[in-house]
Amino acid sequence: MSATTDTAAKTLTAAPNSGAAGRWLRERLRPHRRWLWLARGGALLGLIGVGLLYAGLASLLTGALTATSEVAPPGAWIAMAAGLLLRLLGGLARDRAGLQLSAGVRHALRSELLAAASRRGPVRLAARGATAWWTQRLLDQVDALHGYHARYLPVLEAAKLLPLIVVGLVLALDWVAGLLLLIALPLVPLFMALIGMGTQAVQDAQQDSQARLAAELQQRLAALPALRRLSALAESTRAVADAADGYRVLAMRVLRVAFLSSSTLELFSALAIGLVALYIGFALLGLIGFGPAPQLTPVTGFFILMLAPEAFLPLRQLAQAYHDRGAALAAVDSLAPLLAAADPVTHPDTLDDRRLALRFEAVDFGYGEPPRALLRALDLVLHRGEVLGLSGASGSGKSTVLALAAGFLSPTAGRIARDQRWAWVPQRVHLFHGDLRANLQQACETADDAALVAALDAVGLPLPQATLPQGLATPIGDGDTGVSGGQAQRIGVARALLSGATLWLLDEPTAALDELTRDRLLDRLLPLARTAGAAVLLASHDPVVLARCDRVLALDAGSPSS
Repeated sequence: MSATTDTAAKTLTAAPNSGAAGRWLRERLRPHRRWLWLARGGALLGLIGVGLLYAGLASLLTGALTATSEVAPPGAWIAMAAGLLLRLLGGLARDRAGLQLSAGVRHALRSELLAAASRRGPVRLAARGATAWWTQRLLDQVDALHGYHARYLPVLEAAKLLPLIVVGLVLALDWVAGLLLLIALPLVPLFMALIGMGTQAVQDAQQDSQARLAAELQQRLAALPALRRLSALAESTRAVADAADGYRVLAMRVLRVAFLSSSTLELFSALAIGLVALYIGFALLGLIGFGPAPQLTPVTGFFILMLAPEAFLPLRQLAQAYHDRGAALAAVDSLAPLLAAADPVTHPDTLDDRRLALRFEAVDFGYGEPPRALLRALDLVLHRGEVLGLSGASGSGKSTVLALAAGFLSPTAGRIARDQRWAWVPQRVHLFHGDLRANLQQACETADDAALVAALDAVGLPLPQATLPQGLATPIGDGDTGVSGGQAQRIGVARALLSGATLWLLDEPTAALDELTRDRLLDRLLPLARTAGAAVLLASHDPVVLARCDRVLALDAGSPSS
């Protein structure tokens, strides 16, 4: 990320405002500006087509009304046909430019967000927001920029260019009609700016409400079994309905603002065009005798009258797309802080000694700003084939040691070195939507069914069995539906086996198991790890599990003791 982007992101983090948001959007736009040139070219081509169309039509109208024709009818028809074709091609070019611009910016932004998430690591991501919170930003908030790039920016480019060209052409034909347009045009952006000042707060509130609604719905769906057991479904339904109704109210407020801006533009453009029509009518009737009025011909008069609305058309389109700008600015307030500079997670060094799997040297770590010390001068050496247990009360730092070993967190002091072939089994294993086979092959894509079945058998899930009736084809849904908590935990351990890793990081691997299943898993797992030469770093509260380890490192308020 460039220094300009970083500065804009920091400004937004401190105090969101449209100026900083605009700079942030322009920075995202810079690599894709070629599409704006295509949008400008399309708008100009469309205006040339309009000019040819109206010139031919004015000639035909004059000939029909006066029984004479200043331009031969074949020429008028050719001009009209060419004008229609150019206007169509210009509109297609502008629309394609907007779509390509939006797709390019959003794809690049999502890549940046994913890269920033990788730099922070999963522990910091989880601390910042739930899955629904991140999903809403990566999908909905990024997609909120679509209208800004696909509609607003192409129309803005046309609004900068076309009205001035139209006014200049009308001034060249009749300076009085051109002056009437020139007086009315500045009023439109003035009132758009006044209306825009009131829209940003509405857009911000809508984006915030949308994020809260998505997070609340996701959390309640995840807690649905508990809510059903507590007979709280009715209360939960009412809470979601109230949140949805609040979002509906805000969405309607945004629509009202959009309709207000469009109506204001229509009013001023209609008044200006009406004045031009009155002037041309009186001039052609001979009721005005000053300026260029006596020399005004029917062809010129009809041409100006038809061309005058084109001066306001880009501004009317801009008003219709103006709420897209507000939605983008509101989305930036959520997205920019996610790309702001943050202390990246530094991955552990590679071990020089091939006999070792993990080493901590005087490692300090703490959470918060300023950091609250959790680990102080932690030294740890783990050999291959060795099982080291981590014990301690909740909050003593067991999961933190595992996260440091995995590289999900960076130490505030000291050095960590680790074998680069490692496997992580968290306290709550995440299974992906699919089937059992696909979830196991996350660890090794080339593993055949025989290897998958062997890994399941090693962790105490032999196939076939009644709880997995379809074997490797057993479907698994979101939230690990389709398997029990204990089965999900053992599937996670099976993935560690299949990965071929020489360092296993296990966080409470038996927490979801009953005593019999726990003992069977340990009887199979620990000897298998020792035989394979894999080191195991295992955090547990269970004294039975810790007793099966070769060594135990007790963590007590940041002061380790063996």
